[in-house]
Amino acid sequence: MRFGGGTEVSGAIHSNRGIRFDGLAHNVVSSAVADYDDPDHSGANEFGVHTHTSPADPLPPNPPPARTDIFEAGRQFPIPAVDFTGITADLAQMKSDAQTSGFYRPSSGALGYHIVLRNDDTFNLYRITNFVNPPSGCTNYLNQSGWSTWSIQNQQLIGNFTFPTNGIIFFEDNVFADGQINSARLTLVAASFPDNPPTRKNIIVNNDLLYTNYDGQDTVGLIAQESVHIGMASENNLRIDAALIAQNGRVGRYYYRSPSWGNQRCSPYHTRQTITSYGMIATNLRYGFAYTDGTGYRTRNLIYDANLLYGPPPSFPLTSDQYVTLSWEEGTPAE
Repeated sequence: MRFGGGTEVSGAIHSNRGIRFDGLAHNVVSSAVADYDDPDHSGANEFGVHTHTSPADPLPPNPPPARTDIFEAGRQFPIPAVDFTGITADLAQMKSDAQTSGFYRPSSGALGYHIVLRNDDTFNLYRITNFVNPPSGCTNYLNQSGWSTWSIQNQQLIGNFTFPTNGIIFFEDNVFADGQINSARLTLVAASFPDNPPTRKNIIVNNDLLYTNYDGQDTVGLIAQESVHIGMASENNLRIDAALIAQNGRVGRYYYRSPSWGNQRCSPYHTRQTITSYGMIATNLRYGFAYTDGTGYRTRNLIYDANLLYGPPPSFPLTSDQYVTLSWEEGTPAE
């Protein structure tokens, strides 16, 4: 897991693998490993939590320096790993709860659903019929699994619905989510059963998903059986107020290549300005909203919502008696 310069994180960070952190961490950064081979470069093993911000950390077995300019609350490694396998059972139970006293929808028969949350305790639901086509020359340059624009071109309104009593909204399809709530508590799930890797579902957030109140009255959980994507045509300045879980995939944005020598490639979508995540992030594979060539979101603000500790979204899976903010394995290079 890598956090590049320009990333500021307020909550605790944990990885079951190693962490390279070059931004600013206001809370503890921890890893389940004592040292590891950083896949972003060659060389000897480095600390389970290390930085390359000048001066770069020494190598084990030397003791790690405090580096309070990077790790304001310190770093801890190795500590026990976090196990997310139990989430599968949680999702099955949430499906049952949604069918009995929540809101449930099977496959859309198209490209998925789009839910727009409203501050009057209702939501608009759409069926997606077409995605935005990539610009000329915009291709899956890194051969990332599941690459697409993940951006809506056409959709059809299904209807307006009231927030369910138990707060659980379950889709057996991919779902785009945005909008704003006011004094509501919701958990949105995208999953398909029986669990089969080729048919696992995703949640996509391309437009602001906002709270009205930041005192614990408002809370949203987004649980994707596969990944939580930020699509190509996402907002230039994007804010996501929600607790995010990508059970088997990653929370992040695909690589959209920058223009070069008259080739448009993925321009103007290759760079975005600022993404703010207010809540928590749990991702199985390596998270990333930016890449080392400057594409993606230039500024990444990851803010932990402390209200989640004692007031999580409905039926939201907890990994322990304390909230674990982030847990990853390594994946494609990103920041």
